[in-house]
Amino acid sequence: MSVDQITYGSVDRMRMKGYQIIGKSAGIDQAMSSSFCKWAPSHSSLEVDQFENNVDAWGLSYFPINDQQFALARSVHGAPEYSGRGGLTVMTRALVLNRQQMRQYEGQVVNLARIAMSLGGLILGDSANEVLEPFEIPENGFHLSELASDFTDSTEPVLEYGVQRAIVQQIQLLIQRGARVMVIGRCDPLPILSNVFSGLETQRRIATSFACGLKPTNRRVFQLQFTQETLSQRQHKELQRSNLEIIQIEDVLQMF
Repeated sequence: MSVDQITYGSVDRMRMKGYQIIGKSAGIDQAMSSSFCKWAPSHSSLEVDQFENNVDAWGLSYFPINDQQFALARSVHGAPEYSGRGGLTVMTRALVLNRQQMRQYEGQVVNLARIAMSLGGLILGDSANEVLEPFEIPENGFHLSELASDFTDSTEPVLEYGVQRAIVQQIQLLIQRGARVMVIGRCDPLPILSNVFSGLETQRRIATSFACGLKPTNRRVFQLQFTQETLSQRQHKELQRSNLEIIQIEDVLQMF
């Protein structure tokens, strides 16, 4: 199954400088590109865990480009920022799938990301290419072991299984009610996301946008957001005013 690709990041081109679409495959038109730019992360958008290096930081997000097409994006740090403002660039590579293609995977977005990465997708590669080939993925995926921590289970799980399950159940109840949810605290988002989606019907999975590893911002409004950032009291009040349901991992841990 062929799916379109798009890359986004900070580049210095003769005609344009800064964060922009770098490359795309033939199926990405101007309207899709513009919509993607509204969701894509820019400078200093990646969260960096206190136990990891800047270069190891990554973010995964899933969001609609229009009514029928959806982007699954992985963001990482690239080269030092060319503009002189310091820090590393944030580079994003995404697969763009239509609704039928999402149904082929039953809306299991984390499984889709894992399969794509195992085949070389969602990896930065040569970020300078302006013309990208469509990416080939199996039509129906293949069997995957259950996740414990990250994409390759390279680290020990942050939370015990029972704590993860409690968080999963809270998220599922809120998502099924149509609520927007923010999970605050240190955790492994991927196994939580995978289990949340397994408990939702296919249409709900496809419709549920999410982000992990990206700093919260009003510019990108996901239905489900994970953050390890420590939020101020003022930020908490702002979140509550925006009708966002908050799950504090600290509160869940106190139940065990």
